[in-house]
Amino acid sequence: MHKLKMLPEVVALLNRNTLQSALVDPDINILESVRFFLEPLNDGSLPAYNIQRELFSCLTKLPITKDALVASGIGKVTHFYTRTTKAEPSIKRQAERLVGEWTRPILKRTDDYRKREYETADYDPTMAPIRSTQPEIKAAKAAAARKAALAVPMAGNRATVDRGGVATYTIAPRSDLSRVQGVKRLGASGDEMFRKLKARHQARKGGR
Repeated sequence: MHKLKMLPEVVALLNRNTLQSALVDPDINILESVRFFLEPLNDGSLPAYNIQRELFSCLTKLPITKDALVASGIGKVTHFYTRTTKAEPSIKRQAERLVGEWTRPILKRTDDYRKREYETADYDPTMAPIRSTQPEIKAAKAAAARKAALAVPMAGNRATVDRGGVATYTIAPRSDLSRVQGVKRLGASGDEMFRKLKARHQARKGGR
């Protein structure tokens, strides 16, 4: 209750643009007090939602440096909010955004997607698995699908929602289609088509 009473004063202080350099100064260490506000209570419960919402909103506006993170420990409690199941989804998203912004300069990563470097690996399309076209395999699959469709609805064969979501890949394939026989170069065929269209256009102009 005492934190809720102090919350308007704390928010007003953190939103003062003229004090931003002092707010993130590791020697003054005001962010440590913000950490005390956001830390879980003695019984393991999180502070009031108003406190979480207002303070995380203020943190997104402050230019917090690595020294300020080390001195205050605000990064640890913010990372805790990204892991706990007790936090609201909106609070968890704010915490994840803050952790991403704070760790990017430490890991020397840029926020410009055009300048990002991705790990790549060679991909040989000739080694890709070939789908079988044998009639007996097709018939077996069709029979299994028909059997599943006619089965009595049970807990095991009912439609369920996929909770896994879209998979995330960290390695980009580096394809080399020159190893595949019979693959034409699209660039060369495109140039040839452009030359034919240009010649046809010139011929029409000459005929006029």
